[in-house]
Amino acid sequence: MTTSTTPNPPRHVDVLVIGAGIAGINAAYHLKHSRPDTTFAVIEAHESYGGTWLIHTYPGVRSDTELYTLGYSFKPWTGPPYASGEAIRTYLGETIEEFELTSHFFYNRKVVSAQWSSEQQLWRLSGTDSSTGASFEITTNFLWMCHGYFNHDKGYTPDWPGLDEFEGRIIHPQRWPENPDLGGKKVVVIGSGATMATLVPEIADECASVTVLQRSPTYFFQSPNVEPLADQLRSLDTPEEWIHDIIRRKSVAEMKSLTDIQQQFPEMSASALISMVAAQLPDGYDVASHFTPRHLPSEQRVCRILDGDLLKKISAGRVTMVTDEIETFFRGGITTKQGTTIPADVVITATGFNLSVLGGISFTVDGSEVDFSKSVTHRGILFTELPNFAWSFGALRLSWTMRIDLVSQYLCRLLAHMEENHFGVVQPVVYPEENSPLHEFINSSQFNPGYAQRSRNLLARSGSTPEWQLSLDFWAESDQLPDANFLTNSLQFSSRGKP
Repeated sequence: MTTSTTPNPPRHVDVLVIGAGIAGINAAYHLKHSRPDTTFAVIEAHESYGGTWLIHTYPGVRSDTELYTLGYSFKPWTGPPYASGEAIRTYLGETIEEFELTSHFFYNRKVVSAQWSSEQQLWRLSGTDSSTGASFEITTNFLWMCHGYFNHDKGYTPDWPGLDEFEGRIIHPQRWPENPDLGGKKVVVIGSGATMATLVPEIADECASVTVLQRSPTYFFQSPNVEPLADQLRSLDTPEEWIHDIIRRKSVAEMKSLTDIQQQFPEMSASALISMVAAQLPDGYDVASHFTPRHLPSEQRVCRILDGDLLKKISAGRVTMVTDEIETFFRGGITTKQGTTIPADVVITATGFNLSVLGGISFTVDGSEVDFSKSVTHRGILFTELPNFAWSFGALRLSWTMRIDLVSQYLCRLLAHMEENHFGVVQPVVYPEENSPLHEFINSSQFNPGYAQRSRNLLARSGSTPEWQLSLDFWAESDQLPDANFLTNSLQFSSRGKP
């Protein structure tokens, strides 16, 4: 699918969606099918749709969760359960075309500022068309942020000592070069998560050597890239819509069981995952150092290895693991704090990303700048200090899309409620007696990846009751959100035309 050929978005829409990745496409689908009389547009800073799956092009990039849940409930996934970035982006493009959403998408529109006027009851957004350099402006009654949760412009790279002295090449996977020329090079990959685990097996055979340097290990779960039940159902000529729904339900149920086990029996879960890895490595391999994490499985995502590819490369001597912290870079490589010297021609910093707060947009409400860290979230969707504003933030314990779908349905119900009651504005209102003390947006005692810890002071706050929190329990929320009551003291509505 090509990008939108419509030269300019409308000057005004009822709902403006920012971001054309998984969340933005989902929002567009639900708006079109649940709110057919609502005018809306999706604007995207990049040249096309896809979000994560557009900007990440490093070797081996693929999903770390299966596509029966990373995909949409309304469009069947028909390929292997774990898919390449290219295959996922093809699926997203097909979704836009199949559901006749193309005319609503506008690309190369980088929003710089968003200004709310209580008098006019609308947002006014300004930005730049990166394809022409021209400025643009658009107004909307309701602003729906689907920009994801990490900064697309620059990945996270720590400021290590001696980095400026290194004479080799430094590459962050988020900005993979067109021709990195790794053949015959000594390559060090810094990092321990899903990016490392998918990239390293793809480059191991072309490099002179690959060393993975990790500060601390990650839990891994390995499986083949097949879904036997789906294959069996296809052999029986079962409609793809049925297969998709069955496997989606099965995957969600399995993830619920795994999550429950990890929370109820954390040490047993950790031991089982470590043993699974150890069984695929040579006898005597130092699993204690390189594959025994410091955290519990429930506290961060468990990464998936397909067909044991990373472990096979380690076993074959193509990949060396070093678990240590960096003391300093030098001209020809890295020295660790325990004194290990690692020669390097190329260093790949698979060290994560920077969390995006409000998509990098400057927000004002009636002329006053918004400090997002001082707002409080309502259900992890709406926020105090920001009228007619929502953020689609996905699930953290299973596929991102599962919660995105819940959020889209919730917001379409909210828009219907506002229309039926002639409301022009909705805004959460915090009552201090309900919300003292305030907490982190993402509860670090339950989930504590590095990107969340680095940015926790920039994010909105959570309250003490479920209504004022981002829920990390998808299964509880999937029961609560569809019937959530809008007639609550937590939400303040204003009549249309009467701010």
